[in-house]
Amino acid sequence: MTSGLVLRVDDLVGHLEKSRVLTGTLPVSLRLVDSTVEGLIQVSGVVAGTVDGVQADFTATATADLTCVRCLLEWSESLEVTGSQHFSGTPDEDGYAIIGGEIDLSGPVTDEIALGIPLAPLCRRGCRGLCPICGTDLNTDPCDGHGDDSDSPFAALKDLFEP
Repeated sequence: MTSGLVLRVDDLVGHLEKSRVLTGTLPVSLRLVDSTVEGLIQVSGVVAGTVDGVQADFTATATADLTCVRCLLEWSESLEVTGSQHFSGTPDEDGYAIIGGEIDLSGPVTDEIALGIPLAPLCRRGCRGLCPICGTDLNTDPCDGHGDDSDSPFAALKDLFEP
């Protein structure tokens, strides 16, 4: 697959004094539980020559669609991550290498965006969540409590957990 982040770097390898600005976009579709990143990632950075390859330092920005783990509110926010990847003629543990005088930054950029997605997004600090009985959003509506639950079909099970 060819991306906008494939760069020719054979003129930089072994030249510590040389560098090049990089910019590009990358289409992505990532999902982590109820959070998604869909669309284009904007990437900018610098690729610099090293003794045995090149070093790419970049910033990537994308829009993440998040769902609060406590109250289920959905919102979108900008996700910005930074990353760094060294490329040489020998593939590293992730398989990234200079191949045919080119590097492909799509893998490292996608990795960093995936790591930047919050595992347990909260809509705000101190989110109170939902009432476990009626489902009321406790951030916007106080729950006045619930009456006697003895008519519940699960009322008999309550005695199993009381000492």
